[in-house]
Amino acid sequence: MKSRGSHLTMPVEDCLIAIATLRDDEIPSIPARIAERLEISLPSVSETLKRLERDGYVVQQHIENARRKGPARPEYRLSERGQEIADTLMRRHRLIERWLTDVLRLDWAAAHAEAHRLEHAVSDLVADQLNESMGFPTSCPHGNPISRFSGDNSSLTRLSEAEPGSHVTLRRISERAEDNADLMTYYEREGLRPGADIRVRERAPLGRALSIVVDGRDLILPTDEASYLWVAAAELVPA
Repeated sequence: MKSRGSHLTMPVEDCLIAIATLRDDEIPSIPARIAERLEISLPSVSETLKRLERDGYVVQQHIENARRKGPARPEYRLSERGQEIADTLMRRHRLIERWLTDVLRLDWAAAHAEAHRLEHAVSDLVADQLNESMGFPTSCPHGNPISRFSGDNSSLTRLSEAEPGSHVTLRRISERAEDNADLMTYYEREGLRPGADIRVRERAPLGRALSIVVDGRDLILPTDEASYLWVAAAELVPA
């Protein structure tokens, strides 16, 4: 299946989005991580990456790893052409999520699943009309910017890395978490939404969980789940 406005197939477009998503979470976009993100085999991803590199959508670079011997591992970044397609699809996805949650009142998990289906099918015309009808929102329901140029996330850090005693504000939830419907339902139920006020009390032995206060409520949050939550120091958030 080819998406509207692109000659690429949906699986190929998903590969471009996966690379962009890993970049946003500061994770090296090596083939193994891309395959994990897409939940497909490594050989399939490697073949797709070869075609994308051949056609000028991605560029391969090699990263040295001091902890392992042998040749440097390949990492892929989007070319200007690839970035343009990924930006278009992610913008559609986030606008559709905002519409599905704010207007149709779908929960987070359902909205993400439906937006993934629709992002490859709607036209830019429809996306632009959605954007205007909702008053030009700047982010999706999970805090991720509608446009790559509409927000600066360089000052954000993972909640899992926050020090005990720190006071932070939740800014965004990683796109990587959104494919886990149970996890998104948990975040929504526990009030872990963009704008939530969080105080980190302590870190459990071995660093397996955080004891936090979310908008005045106590919560024990496993470190893995906390790693998908990006926060800013509360004093840095504009009033």
